[in-house]
Amino acid sequence: MRRGSLKLRLALLVGVLGLAQAAAVLFFSYLTFERELDAQRRAVLVDKARQARQLIDEMRDGAMVKASAFKLVDLVTGRAELHMAVAGPAGGETYVAFSPEAAESLERLRNDVWQTNGLLNWRTREGRRALLSLATAGKTANGQPYEVVLSIDRSEDMRLLRQLLLTAGTAAPFALAIVFFSALVIVAIGLKPLEGFRSTVEGVTAHSLARRIHTQTLPDELRRLGEAFNLMLDRLDDGVTRLSQFSADLAHEMRTPLSTLLGRTQVALSQTRTQEQLIDVMERNIDELQRLSRLVGDMLFLAQADHAKQALDLQWLDLAGEARNVAEFLDLDAQERGMNIMVEGQARIMADRSLVQRAVINLATNAIRHGSAGSEVRIAISSRGEQVVLEVVNQGTPIDTAHLARLFDRFYRIDSSRGREHGGTGLGLAIVKAIMKLHSGTAEAANEPGGKVRFWLSFPASHPV
Repeated sequence: MRRGSLKLRLALLVGVLGLAQAAAVLFFSYLTFERELDAQRRAVLVDKARQARQLIDEMRDGAMVKASAFKLVDLVTGRAELHMAVAGPAGGETYVAFSPEAAESLERLRNDVWQTNGLLNWRTREGRRALLSLATAGKTANGQPYEVVLSIDRSEDMRLLRQLLLTAGTAAPFALAIVFFSALVIVAIGLKPLEGFRSTVEGVTAHSLARRIHTQTLPDELRRLGEAFNLMLDRLDDGVTRLSQFSADLAHEMRTPLSTLLGRTQVALSQTRTQEQLIDVMERNIDELQRLSRLVGDMLFLAQADHAKQALDLQWLDLAGEARNVAEFLDLDAQERGMNIMVEGQARIMADRSLVQRAVINLATNAIRHGSAGSEVRIAISSRGEQVVLEVVNQGTPIDTAHLARLFDRFYRIDSSRGREHGGTGLGLAIVKAIMKLHSGTAEAANEPGGKVRFWLSFPASHPV
């Protein structure tokens, strides 16, 4: 059942369930019918026993009972299944026995264990007849005790019950077939919407991810599945688009330094050069190679972060202390542009020291590169409820709103030529975003009044999940 048609499996399961329900109904009906027949037979025996006792109680003694048997025979006349026997107590003389079954019932009265209500189910010696007997006792008019045994043949009842079972057993295969094929049709109709899933899946390729399942007419269960499937296609479409864009951006970013290296080397080899000229070419080539090395390193980091392979060495950090270390590290770069880095505020976070330092360095470096010469870069740290926020604010040209949402995308630059001029790879802010994602935090940017630009990192105040 692990493989094969879902339609057939569901139809078979429905058929088996239907058969089980029919069997349960049959079993209940059989028991009800059996109890009803038993109750009717007992009622007949009780009524006939009452009538017999009324007649015998008016007779003088056992001899008169024997002589007046014709009066008792009227009780069983027309009822071939009824048998009556009357005898003296404790195995005394048999007064009346209208049939062999009646005579045998007297033997059963002496030898078998009867129910407390005076009833006994038994079979004749040859086992061909099943009887239900009722034994009762009384006294004649002169006080002579007697016993009456009334029996009713239940062979016809047993035959009816057997016929019921035989009929049900004979009809069961046909009923199962009808239920199975009916279930097959119903299941086929119910599973028809899945054809839409199949056709959609067949049409999905790496170059065609725009197809979606129409969920408006689907039942609730399949609608939720269709919506989830469409969301998956949206994610795949977005991932493939990003991957294609990333591949194009990466090729573009690597093409420039590689072309520069190739061109300089070809020019250097095209004619005789002095040692000083060759050293100059090699030094400039080293700059490009270093840029390529940084690009490859940044790409490796982002790939590891995207696939959660970056292991975090979590520890409690004094965020202000880490910011001051970064300010000291970048002090020379800031002084070259006449800028000053200020750190204010205090907070502690649980984070990876090297990654936090890298994120703050990237933001501060970005602020120094794009801030106004002679201005101040401010790093502010504060606790805000469940968040610890580190802000980097610099004085500079406001960023157009259209660019703010994409600043943390890979290889995105507002001014691409300016980024390469300063040796950037276009991945600095993307790395900041990846680091914050690893720490369950966020990275954002906004323009501030007075021509200031603010970048901020929001860390969870407790251990990141």
